[in-house]
Amino acid sequence: MKTFLKVALILTMVISLFGCANNKPQDDDKNKYADLKIAMVSDTVGTDQFILQAKNQLEAMAKEYGFTATIIECANTDDWAQKSRNACEQGYNLVVAVGWTGAQPLSELADEFPNVEFGIIDTIAANERIMSINFNTTDGCYVLGVMAATAFPNDTKFGYIGNFQQQSNFEYKYGFMEGVKSVKPDAKFVTAYADTYGDTSAVYNKAVEVTAALGDEGHFIMGSVANAANAGIYQYALERAAEGKSPIYTSGLSVDSTTPDNPYIIGGLTKNTAIPMKTIVEDFLADGKVTPGKTTLGVVEDAFCVVGVNFDAIYRNKDVITDEVLAAGKQAAEDLKNGKIVLPYVMEDDYKE
Repeated sequence: MKTFLKVALILTMVISLFGCANNKPQDDDKNKYADLKIAMVSDTVGTDQFILQAKNQLEAMAKEYGFTATIIECANTDDWAQKSRNACEQGYNLVVAVGWTGAQPLSELADEFPNVEFGIIDTIAANERIMSINFNTTDGCYVLGVMAATAFPNDTKFGYIGNFQQQSNFEYKYGFMEGVKSVKPDAKFVTAYADTYGDTSAVYNKAVEVTAALGDEGHFIMGSVANAANAGIYQYALERAAEGKSPIYTSGLSVDSTTPDNPYIIGGLTKNTAIPMKTIVEDFLADGKVTPGKTTLGVVEDAFCVVGVNFDAIYRNKDVITDEVLAAGKQAAEDLKNGKIVLPYVMEDDYKE
């Protein structure tokens, strides 16, 4: 009798547990994102903040949501094409390229792999299936221009050194000039193009030329070549100071280059790739698809940032970047955000300096 009661009790418990399990939704124990795979394709990561920000954001989201994230590094353009293809063939659900090099291979793959979603950061891909996020560089450069003009109230000339004479670089120059002119309407500009992204010596030589043309009327050169190449301007500024000549100040690009070792780097512009990475991934996770086409993010979204305005500088030369200068920059950013200032998209051929 005792044995019968014991068996009956066990059966009752099993039935009870089984019933409870059936009443629980089957999906509760499974993360709905667990089977998703997202790949980020980029140049070699290294210490490049432009890439690291996107990488860190993707990995943080993978931890938060439970999907699989893979970072695919490319050493050359052939790598970009082949490794992006490999990701598609290996069943990745979303492939995100960080950098303009990914535009062509992803545009080709988007037609070939209709079940894969694609996103790209920092350029616009030709294939409209791709979610392309670029940066509104004009607005950020406007804020920098306001700060430069406020920092040097007695200057009548301002310098600019770009990479190539093309529309993308013109947008930097246009924004900077409009910002300066909002404070000093009669300001003049000395501009030069280094025709390089990476030749520091070429940029150094342009810094010598632009400084000579500024003379005593100007003390600021916006560096808009590339993160590494701008070092040519930084070096020249230090050398002038060591020789006891009138100082030349400049700005960084892509990362915060301010440092107490070089007080002549007084500001800069950065691209926060974490913001577009988050935008693309969240858009994809919502329904398994990305919103195709172009999205532009800028200083308003903290995506294209101004050092000292969107975040505190690593080093602040308070003799130049005073509280008044910072306040002017923050007010300009606020005016852009509120629509009090609207900078139209302008082609270089239509713009008169």
